[in-house]
Amino acid sequence: MTINTPWGIRLLAAAMGLGLSACSTMEFVNGPKMEETVIREHWHHLAIGGLIELSEPMDISYQCDDKQWDSITIEKSIFNAFTGIGSPYGIPLYAPWTIIYECREPID
Repeated sequence: MTINTPWGIRLLAAAMGLGLSACSTMEFVNGPKMEETVIREHWHHLAIGGLIELSEPMDISYQCDDKQWDSITIEKSIFNAFTGIGSPYGIPLYAPWTIIYECREPID
């Protein structure tokens, strides 16, 4: 199969699209990293390229049951990218992010 064939062009376009798609991660750490934490995860839902939030902002005090948060990781994984609903213009109509957070007993 050469690139000049229709399948070759499609394969090249798919490879380029995969190369241009990106995952990203932001991590926030609250003080020294502790060993004994409770790890939880949920999705944050966005629309129209991230301009409109469909989910409420995460209340970390509520989510950690009034314990301290140890770390919060916000990531756009390849699974989130495949789950998102795209549009023909390249702007995703639905774009979820994963929030992974760890809660711990207070160290004060």
